[in-house]
Amino acid sequence: MYQIKIDRINALIEVALQGVVRTEEAHAYAAEYRKALGSLYGRRIRVLMDLRGFSIASEEATELLRDIEVNSAAMGVVRAAALVQSDLAALQAGRIAREAGTGQVVRIFKDEGSARSWLLGDRASP
Repeated sequence: MYQIKIDRINALIEVALQGVVRTEEAHAYAAEYRKALGSLYGRRIRVLMDLRGFSIASEEATELLRDIEVNSAAMGVVRAAALVQSDLAALQAGRIAREAGTGQVVRIFKDEGSARSWLLGDRASP
């Protein structure tokens, strides 16, 4: 299951992934996420990815997340914060970011307040 919210004022996309995302749902999520990015195109976009309840069960899901991150940077994402619960999830999120070439844009957090502060704190630089 997934949920996407768009904060147009702050050019912030909030994504929450829960449980195990099946193939069909993963593709629907990717399409909706690309649409959200497109709605903010031309702005310095920030993304808050809540992965605390997400279980990546397959290599296909990992590849989809990696592809989404690559496209995100091309669409104007300057900062992305990944919220995770465990050290293992943090390692996995970090690996996906490195493989996507977005390691400089993505930071991993366990605290939502810190993630939001980092995302919205300094609008002048990525």
